[in-house]
Amino acid sequence: NALTILRLSGTPLCLWVIAQGDLTVAFWIFFAICLTDWLDGYLARRWRVSSKLGQILDPLADKFLLISLYLTLGLWGFIPLWLAGLVLIRDFLILAIGSGIILSQKLNISLVPRFMGKMSTTLQMLFIGLVLASGMPIPSVPTSGIKSILMVFSLYSVALTTVLSGFSYARVVFNAFRKP
Repeated sequence: NALTILRLSGTPLCLWVIAQGDLTVAFWIFFAICLTDWLDGYLARRWRVSSKLGQILDPLADKFLLISLYLTLGLWGFIPLWLAGLVLIRDFLILAIGSGIILSQKLNISLVPRFMGKMSTTLQMLFIGLVLASGMPIPSVPTSGIKSILMVFSLYSVALTTVLSGFSYARVVFNAFRKP
């Protein structure tokens, strides 16, 4: 839980550094945040330690990080706004559905992370790292060279996995509603 709280507090710092225009420092802060996320999961699995608070805070920390960074980088023109919107809509729906389920407790739905959700989050984090490390806007179409092609491929990989994971979570909820 301490690592998750550290991660949560690192997000505003990362956003502030981006606002100051120092994407290199923002990259290293983001890298440290991602490292604490990995370390938190590793230690929890290794020591078989889990808490109710951690089960809630950990995914919220990821959502806070990704929603904040995608929104900021989209508004500042470093990533296309449509991609930022796609990530925001998916995460908002997951948070809204998850909150509704937690509050109602009427449906027997497990919104544990699914493979596609983990893949999407991983690619979203790698993409943010790429954007911050490159220090330049990511185009929607390749301009020239292998670097541009790889950046655009990364962008559309994030978009595809974001949509697929959103459908995956929606299917779980839809199936739960169909059951008598």
